[in-house]
Order: sequence, then C-alpha cells, then structure tokens
Amino acid sequence: MASPAASTRRSPDSSSAGSLRPSRSNDRLAISVDTLVNHLLVSKRSLSSMTLVLRADEIVRAARQAHEDTVMLAAQTGFLRNAIADQVVILGRVGKSLQATCEWGKKDFVQLVKRMDQVDGELEGTMNMLRTTAVGTALRPKSEARKSLLDFVDEGSGIQLSFDGDLLRLETDIRNIKKIIDNAPTPAPQETITKLLVEIFEHSANMAECLASLTQHFDMCVTAIRTTEGAAALARRKAAEVTQSQGGESVSISGVIAEQESNRSDLEPQTAEDRAEMLRVVIQDARLVDGVVQDIQDHLAQVEGKNAALGDQTDLTRKAHLGMLDAYATLGEIGDRLADYLAAEEDFKTRWEMEKEVVFTKLEEMKQMREFYEGYASAYHGLLIEVARRRTVEDKVQAILRKAQESVDKMLETDRAERETFRQEVGEFLPTDLWADMQGPAKRWKIVEVGDNEQEAAEGFADANPSGN
Repeated sequence: MASPAASTRRSPDSSSAGSLRPSRSNDRLAISVDTLVNHLLVSKRSLSSMTLVLRADEIVRAARQAHEDTVMLAAQTGFLRNAIADQVVILGRVGKSLQATCEWGKKDFVQLVKRMDQVDGELEGTMNMLRTTAVGTALRPKSEARKSLLDFVDEGSGIQLSFDGDLLRLETDIRNIKKIIDNAPTPAPQETITKLLVEIFEHSANMAECLASLTQHFDMCVTAIRTTEGAAALARRKAAEVTQSQGGESVSISGVIAEQESNRSDLEPQTAEDRAEMLRVVIQDARLVDGVVQDIQDHLAQVEGKNAALGDQTDLTRKAHLGMLDAYATLGEIGDRLADYLAAEEDFKTRWEMEKEVVFTKLEEMKQMREFYEGYASAYHGLLIEVARRRTVEDKVQAILRKAQESVDKMLETDRAERETFRQEVGEFLPTDLWADMQGPAKRWKIVEVGDNEQEAAEGFADANPSGN
C-alpha cells in the first residue's frame, strides 16, 4: 500500500498494492475464505476515509483562497503604509516649521516673563513694605483696630495671557497617526504563509495517496474474493450480517463484485503464481490498513492545524490592513485641517505681538503702581515728620499760653486788689449808677483752642463789634 507515512510501519519486505512484485516463493499461499472476507470488509470500511480526504480538499481550496486574499491585502497594506509614511514626513516638516515659530515665541515669552517677574518682584517688595508698616496709633481713632498701610490700598487685577493651540493640535495629530501605524499589526510574512500553504498541500496529497492505496487494496481484495470459490457468496452474507448487527452504515460489496466481474481488471491473476503473489500482497497490506487510516486522520489533523495557523496569519494581515485604512482615514482628516495649520503661523505671530502690547501696557501700569506705592510710603514717613513738627509747635504754643495765663492771672489778681482798695476809699462817695461797671467784678480771660469754623465766626463777630470787650 503506497503511503509515505505508512511506509514507516511496514517491514522492509512488505509490498504495496500499487506495485506488485513477483514472489520469491512459488509455494501456494494457504488462506481461509473467512480471513479473506474479513480483509475485504475491513478494506471496505477503510474507504470511509474518503470523507476525510474530501474535508481536506475543502480546506485546501479555502486555504488557497485565503492565501490569495492575504497576498492582495499585504500588497495593499504595504502600499498604504509607504504612502502614509511619506505624508507623515511632510506633516513633520510642517510641524517643524510651526515648531520653529513656536520656539521663537517661547524665547520671546521667556524674556517677557523675566521682565514680568522683575516688575512683579519690585511691586511685591513694595507691597510687603506697605504690609509691614503699621499706621501710628496717634493718627487713627483709639477704638480702631491696628492697621497697616496696605489696608488703605485698592489692589488691581492680574494679567492673563492666551496662547494659540494649533501647534499642539498638529503635534497631537502626528502623534496619533504614528500611534495608529505603530499599533497596527505587521502583516504576516509571506514566507510563513506560503510555507503553511505548501505543507497543507503536501498533507492533502499524502491523504490522497493513502486513499488511493486503500482503494487499490480494496480492489485487490475484491479480485481475490471473486477468484476464490464460494468467497463471493460468503462475503455478501457477512456484509449483510454486519449491517444488521451494527445497525450502522450499509456495507455493500455486491455491486463492486458484479462490476469487476463485468470489467476484468489488470489485477486479474493469470497463473497460480500470480494468484499466490496477489494473496501474499493482500495479507501484507491488510496489516497496514488501520495504520493507513490513522495516517489519513493524522494528515487531516495536520491540515486543520496548519489551516488554523494560516487563518491566524490571514487575520493578522486583515488587521494590519484595517489599521492602515484607519491611519489613512485619519490622514484624510488631518489633510482637511492642514490649511488651518499652515495659516496658524502668521496668525500666531500677529496675535503674539498683540498680546505683548497688552502685557507691556500692564507692565507699565504695574511700574506706575509701584512708583505710586513707593510715593505713598515715602509720603507716610513725611506725614510722621509733619505730625511730630505740629506737636512741637502745639507744645510750644501751650507753654507760651500757660505762661501768658499765669501773667494774666497775676495781673487780674492785682487788678482785683486795687479795685477793692478803690471801693473802700471812694466807693461810698460815688453813686452806683454813675458808672455801671464800677461795682462789677473784674473780667477773667481764658485762651481756648478753636476750629476753623469757630475761628471764622469769631473773626466775623470781631469785625462786626470792633469796640466790644
């Protein structure tokens, strides 16, 4: 029986049904009819392996189609990957151009920030000085809580800068499409797929060879039965018994025997030696039938396993193709936004110049604010000096007033004594209505502090009564 796998199970002297060899012995081989019939039935059942061969043939056709699809998808995927890679390079150049503009803006921004930090530091130093400078208690009401100079400052709002995000979006787009390409699986190597397909073909061919060997062995068994007296009838009866006892698939050999009787085959023995050699081959090959059937099953298992591996490789190629299609769609979306990215450079420069003007204006305001606060702090120190000067003047005035009051009091006391002496000496001789103030007490004088309004009222009264006391 010709089978590449079955050959390992045979002895070196075993023959195959496909290549009959003359026997080295001319002795007639004795074999019972029952044994010959059993070999026929086993051979007939072994032909059910044809379904496995047909299954393998279906797998081969599907594998061939999958291979063709994989080759086509791999070619398309490679083309898309190269085309997308070229476009990504172009996008990278656009990104570098925008990046150069952005770097210029960043350097300019760093310088601006340094200037802002400098101005802010100066202003913060002034604010801290105001915060730590307490207002003197003499300048505020006694019931008021202690305050600093900062409590009398109205703080301004901060500076807010806006930056264009077009470059960030372009970098994100490039990063996303590269991520899609990197995450897309690589198509299966064509060498691997081709190797799997060739192995499937080889196993399928081996299955066909094994089936051909089983078929040739069955034909030889039929010839042996047909040329053995009484064997055909016994074979028909046993086939019927097997069908009835097992209740399985019908084992029919009548048609085969009748067909072979009408068509003499090349296996027909011509001499007794030919018949003996035929029986020897039948017996030898009968021992290999189960092994050949097992070989067919093993080959089918290999075919199915290789086909599953081929399916995995095909799925991998499909996923790679879908990944490239996704990247291509993303590239189309980026292309729709490319004009905006290209226009963003000039827009960025224009907007940045406008932003700088705003910032410089704010910086000037902060500088003026710092100068005002420093003037405020300096004026406060001048205020303290003015307060001290005024207190000194007030103390001097009060000292002079105290001395004047003492002198006035002394003069009034002397005046009182002299008035009393005058009354005692001449008062009884003068009528009281001669001078209204003659009996009156001496006038008293007191110096008091007056406000601006009281001073104006007093001056107006004095102007209206120039001769009044």
